[in-house]
Amino acid sequence: MNEARRILIVEDSPDDAELAVRALRQGGCDLSYERVDTPEAMRAALGQGNWDLVIADYAMPRFNGLAALKMLRETGLDLPFILVSGTVGEDVAVEAMRRGADDYVLKSNLARLPLAVDRELREHEVRAGRNRAEARYHSLVDRVPVGLFRVSPERKILEANPALIEMLGFRDLESLKQADVANLWLRPEEMARFGSLVASEGVVQNFEMEIRRPDGSILWCEQSARSVHNTADKVGHYEGVLVDINSRKLAQEETNRARDSVRDLALETARLRSDFLASMSHEIRTPLTGIIGTGELLSRSELTPEQRRLTEIIRSSGELLLTVVNDILDFSKLAAGKFVLEKLDFDLVDLTETLVDSFAATARAKGIELALHADIHMPTGLRGDQSRLRQILNNLVANALKFTERGEVTVRATRAEETTGDVLVRFEVVDTGIGIPLAAQGRLFQPFVQAEGSTSRRFGGTGLGLVIAAKLTELMGGEIGFESDPGKGSNFHFTVRFEKGAEIVHPWMSASAISCFKGMRAMVVNDCPASRQVIADYLSSWGVQSLVLGSGAEALEILGREPAGDGPIVALLDEQIANIGALRLARAIKQQCGEQHSKVILCSTEGGLRSTTDGVDAWITKPVRPSHLFSCLLELCGKTDRDRVEKIATAPLVPTGNKNPDWRKAVRVLLVDDNHVNRTIGAKQLSALGYTAEIAESAQRALEVVSSGGCDIVLMDCEMPEMDGYQAVAEIRRREGTAQHTAVIALTAHATEDDRGKCLDAGMDDYLSKPVKLDVLAEKLDAMVRSRLSHIATS
Repeated sequence: MNEARRILIVEDSPDDAELAVRALRQGGCDLSYERVDTPEAMRAALGQGNWDLVIADYAMPRFNGLAALKMLRETGLDLPFILVSGTVGEDVAVEAMRRGADDYVLKSNLARLPLAVDRELREHEVRAGRNRAEARYHSLVDRVPVGLFRVSPERKILEANPALIEMLGFRDLESLKQADVANLWLRPEEMARFGSLVASEGVVQNFEMEIRRPDGSILWCEQSARSVHNTADKVGHYEGVLVDINSRKLAQEETNRARDSVRDLALETARLRSDFLASMSHEIRTPLTGIIGTGELLSRSELTPEQRRLTEIIRSSGELLLTVVNDILDFSKLAAGKFVLEKLDFDLVDLTETLVDSFAATARAKGIELALHADIHMPTGLRGDQSRLRQILNNLVANALKFTERGEVTVRATRAEETTGDVLVRFEVVDTGIGIPLAAQGRLFQPFVQAEGSTSRRFGGTGLGLVIAAKLTELMGGEIGFESDPGKGSNFHFTVRFEKGAEIVHPWMSASAISCFKGMRAMVVNDCPASRQVIADYLSSWGVQSLVLGSGAEALEILGREPAGDGPIVALLDEQIANIGALRLARAIKQQCGEQHSKVILCSTEGGLRSTTDGVDAWITKPVRPSHLFSCLLELCGKTDRDRVEKIATAPLVPTGNKNPDWRKAVRVLLVDDNHVNRTIGAKQLSALGYTAEIAESAQRALEVVSSGGCDIVLMDCEMPEMDGYQAVAEIRRREGTAQHTAVIALTAHATEDDRGKCLDAGMDDYLSKPVKLDVLAEKLDAMVRSRLSHIATS
């Protein structure tokens, strides 16, 4: 023992006390002491001193050791107590130890006292450390804000801290111990699940549960627990932690309510916006039906030049307003994430050829050359949303024509990548227009933005078209971009990935096409570089050697100095070549090369009938379709066995008129619409197309006509008072049952995909969005006749 110990000696004999002290010091104990011999003195000493140990004599006249031991224990001081006695007897030692003494030493053997003191002091220090640790543990357990527990396998609480008692709503630990844990669970199935987890895993963490407290209130808690096994490797008890998460749950529920409220508000806002757009579409499209329809009908009648010009203004203004309405609707659907792409098989060549044809009149009116270049190596049978692809191309071509005052616009479609299952197609629309200022190029794909304010005023438009094109391209798995040189033109390009669809064979794209024109030579004369290069590329792909010239004078010069050569020659002349008339050049070629060895094809932008006199063997309408060019060459000059060349539907060499098929007169079309203007325009459109028109101003009247068998096809307006088109078609289907099926095409001023689906789900066979154009109406009705009334179309 290295440090001095303070020892209280209870002894009536100073000599005996001195002997004990001497024995301790001889045993190496460094100590200071005080001797007392009365109860009062001992009580005072205990109250004043900081003692390490008490040694007391067993027998004293006025006080004894057992009484001293009792006094020490009653004070609550945890001090080692050694009893010394001169009496030899085992009963004395037993009694002392029973009363709580830590050791017993005979006065006759004080040499053992230092060992006893040292041992008791060491044990006391260990015990004191353990007690302090337990005190700290209990203090922590008592003060920790979470519930701690031990539970028996029989679901009885063994131990619990104050936080758990308070959390569960009990008065004290004893009342909690009397409770059955099963009764605390609000949901017995959750208790069973928790028990299964503990049994299988041995431990469960963060298990959320609801507790029912004795007062009936419900509390959300989070429990983590584990099983504790005994020496027999059986579950002795469970211990764990219970955390009050009621506030968190309430906050979470409040957050969820707020989120649901925001979501409901957003949905309601979206619904209101959708309703507004649908209403706006309906209200604008209804008068547009009259405007555009009237313009189309007037353009087919006998008009003076001034009347025709004014009629064209009416028609084009109506279509421009319709484009604005469609752009706003598409932009809204894209912004709301409600745009759904279709996946249908389509012919890419047919789509691009039809596209450039639809812009031919616009290009002709502005004196702009429009050309199409389609990659012959590209698969044409694809699967995807062709209507949205056409929408992108329509926007880019319309912009190119709008912002080009002179020169040319070229549409290209080429294969960028190809796998066994899909193909990445690159489209380009190149123009020689005004270009885009550098300052405006960075914001070109932002909504409602055009190159500059003056451009918007000069050319018009909302600035939504490119935004819609960009978003559609992204939805279709591609990218869009552009290059532009201000004052020289622009190149807008985008890529779209399509699945490969059913194989479509175009003879002009097949490997056998090269065998059709062996030995043929060609001369291409066109003052527009892009157009003549496109034609030359097609000819080259078919094995035809071609001489490409930019003017008629240049062609005459070459014809004058070079011999005719061997093999036939085909001259493809643009009708509006500079410096010399196309017909004059045609005659010169015939004269130089001979009638039998030369063929002249004239590319013209004009409609109407053309004769094959004046040295011209055939006419092709611009923009030149590759399929038409191939067919024309094959008809004029093909040397191969015609049985080896697949028969194809070719455009006539001479444009035909607008004569309607005779079989249309036999088709009775019932137009149902409550709007007088719509009925008037619709009836005249049907008559203009050659169909027999019947009119009904209400759904009830339509039901009477259909029931009497007075029509073959019904054009049904969806929005009508009393009974709308959806109810009407449902009644038609109910009356007809499975024995009959009258074809019904929906007419609606709404133009969303949801409206189309609603019409088809209601039992209608097809869908038309107002205002209905003549060519679209004819296409729908003809398709319906071919699919359901084929006996009429073939009669």
